[in-house]
Amino acid sequence: GGGMGRLVADWIVDGRPSLDVTGINIDRLQSYQATKDYRRHRVVEALGQVYALHYPFKDLKSARGAKLSPLHGRLLEQGAHFREVSGWESADWYAGKGVTADPGRHTWRKPDWFSKWADEHRACREGVVLIDMSFMSKFLVQGRDAGAVLSR
Repeated sequence: GGGMGRLVADWIVDGRPSLDVTGINIDRLQSYQATKDYRRHRVVEALGQVYALHYPFKDLKSARGAKLSPLHGRLLEQGAHFREVSGWESADWYAGKGVTADPGRHTWRKPDWFSKWADEHRACREGVVLIDMSFMSKFLVQGRDAGAVLSR
């Protein structure tokens, strides 16, 4: 609209925008979010959720699988239910080995899978666990032998 036109004009003329553009600056997007395919699917779903109920643990379903860690297949075998975290498919809880995770109905109460989640937290406190924190990483590995080195 007109407000955006003025903002862009100020930016061009003055070399900086007249308002904070953090929330609308395209540079804030990660590369997977800047693709037409991602935007085509995610925007439709996100706009459809504007006036919908916002249940706890309700995830968007579109434009998923942008980033998969090397452990993704193993976690899936263990019955992982994945949430999207910064584009990564991150295991949130586990249904059990060989079981397909089913989060059940959305609710304002404890979800059906809460006891499985509690068991996992107990295992963390009382034992040893491996947690895939790939969503926390940001590496750029380059060079002729980068692939070979990373595959060791």
